Amino acid sequence: MGPEGRVLVVDDEPAIRALVAKIVERAGLPVDSARDGAEAIEKLDAQEYAVVVVDLMMPNVDGFALIDYLKDRKHERPAVIVISAGDPASFRHLDGAMVHSIVRKPFDIDVLGDLITAAAESLRSTKQKGDLLRFPAGNAC
Repeated sequence: MGPEGRVLVVDDEPAIRALVAKIVERAGLPVDSARDGAEAIEKLDAQEYAVVVVDLMMPNVDGFALIDYLKDRKHERPAVIVISAGDPASFRHLDGAMVHSIVRKPFDIDVLGDLITAAAESLRSTKQKGDLLRFPAGNAC
């Protein structure tokens, strides 16, 4: 089964994980959750996701390592939304090609819901454009 807008919420704080999952459900998207990066990797190996909402600071496998894992995957790469209360300087270490959005804690519920929906939609529109021919760079006339 493809991602079909499915979202994976990864946060070690049960209350935040439940809140974000409820935001995703309210947006009408299917959702799974994981309590850390290690559990998220297990779920990612078993199921495709359109969006992964991840906290950066977690035990075991943190959000940075999870994003690196996603970057190295041969499967489709989901859009990543980072939620963090950490130092903004740490965001510089994130790969901009992998991260759709960064939201600071405490976050606005409506804004996060809109970002998740937009990320799922961006993946869907990219797939629909997948039948376009792409020309190699450097062969311009």
